[in-house]
Amino acid sequence: MTSRVKGKGHNITRISPCDLNSGRIVENVEAGTWNIESLKNNVLSDRYTQIVLLLTVIGLFLRFYNLGFNSLWLDEAVTYYYSTIPLDSLWELLRNGTEFNPPLFYVIESVMLYFGRDAIMLRIIPAFAGSVTIPIFYWLGKEFSDRNCGIICATLVTFSTFLVYYSQEARAYTLLLLFVALSILFFLKGTTNNRAIHWVLFGLFSGLAFWTHFYSAIVFGILVILGILNMYMKKEKRWENWKKFLYSLITFLLVTLPLLIVTVELFLVRTASLPTYGLQGWDVVTNGFFTLSGFSMPATVVFLILFSIGLLWAVIHEKIKCMFLAISIVAILIVSYSLSYRMPFETRFLIIMIPFYFLGIAYSSRAFCHIIKHKLVIFILIACIFLVNIPTLTGLYTVHTKENWRDFSSEFEQFTQDGDVVVLMPEYLHYPFNFYYDSQRDHTIQLGASSLNELENISKEYSGKRVFIIMTRDIFAPDPSGASVEWLKKNATLMGEYTGIFLFRISE
Repeated sequence: MTSRVKGKGHNITRISPCDLNSGRIVENVEAGTWNIESLKNNVLSDRYTQIVLLLTVIGLFLRFYNLGFNSLWLDEAVTYYYSTIPLDSLWELLRNGTEFNPPLFYVIESVMLYFGRDAIMLRIIPAFAGSVTIPIFYWLGKEFSDRNCGIICATLVTFSTFLVYYSQEARAYTLLLLFVALSILFFLKGTTNNRAIHWVLFGLFSGLAFWTHFYSAIVFGILVILGILNMYMKKEKRWENWKKFLYSLITFLLVTLPLLIVTVELFLVRTASLPTYGLQGWDVVTNGFFTLSGFSMPATVVFLILFSIGLLWAVIHEKIKCMFLAISIVAILIVSYSLSYRMPFETRFLIIMIPFYFLGIAYSSRAFCHIIKHKLVIFILIACIFLVNIPTLTGLYTVHTKENWRDFSSEFEQFTQDGDVVVLMPEYLHYPFNFYYDSQRDHTIQLGASSLNELENISKEYSGKRVFIIMTRDIFAPDPSGASVEWLKKNATLMGEYTGIFLFRISE
């Protein structure tokens, strides 16, 4: 229950006891009355605005702190490479199946390279996108349920070890999540008020998400199906509802048309052969929830319990919300389960499931508030989310979570002599290695090999020279049999291992 008290030009709302503004007089900023003074008063009086601002500041710190701690690893070095080539060349690589990721993120990163060519500069966009996602999730939770749900969603994003991890990686995943969250937000707004602008924005952000990562198409497909079901359920003004809903489809097609033309061919190429690495089958589900919960079993257990409570409460009180969450998550997992047998699958692809997962967790606040009826419930949930994330979150800043090519290359350069042969296995390790190492400067001969046959040929050709083999576990992607690894065990000496980088030397 709320009561409104009218003052001079303002509406003042007294909030229910379970609300964070309970017992406070809050000035609402209404549409059309936005100005600096009213915004200032809102920040000073509204507890929710204050907490979202605080969470955003904390999120910025967590994502930008020690941003250059880890060196660039393979995928980030690939980002650097594709960001340095012209757009027409990048598009051609996409068309011929050399690269399987859409070009939007690379184009944005190419702009950032004008300001510097180092790991920090490459990671600024992911860190910024990850930070902006915090208030977006607040609005998403608020639109889905209420402001309490929004605050819990924003808290989950702020302290998520998984999201902080990918906010500090020069890949497109946090930008993808930002666009997906915005598309879901405007989908919910469109189904609520059926305004044309919201349906257009749903189509626009769905299109931008598709230009960021192809996996976003799953979410768009799910939302379109749910939107169609929603249109059938509405009996009044059916044609007007359909017409505005079609705006989203038209917008999406206009935004993505050039990319849609090559998508089918890319999918056929990607699924033409069985995957040689990645997760498959049920591991997609179990590892998915563990990863999205922040690489922590305690956090996974806590979040799954809260999610179950939220879903159960929705079943009892708001079945439409339950269907929205359940259908979305089940559909994403089923599609991912199936695709894992046709293409290399990594759990980070499931980042598109986070909005639905976090909404379910946050919706549990409705159940707790109904029982306890005190704002302390929300603060306890915030503290719980913070505490279960802390153990894994602190590790991101103290332990190298990626292959440390920067320090390895520096030490390796001190170890080599003029004329030494350096072989990278698999050969595409040259992306991260050469970001830090220059064979011309070090007067070495650099080669690449991805199979036993190539390795044996190099060994014979450079017999009598010092031959060093630099290898990571990525070798099992081009050589799943492990034949080259077994050959090295018999014919080379393991010099050492450094953050997942193995150095072998073939005897002279």
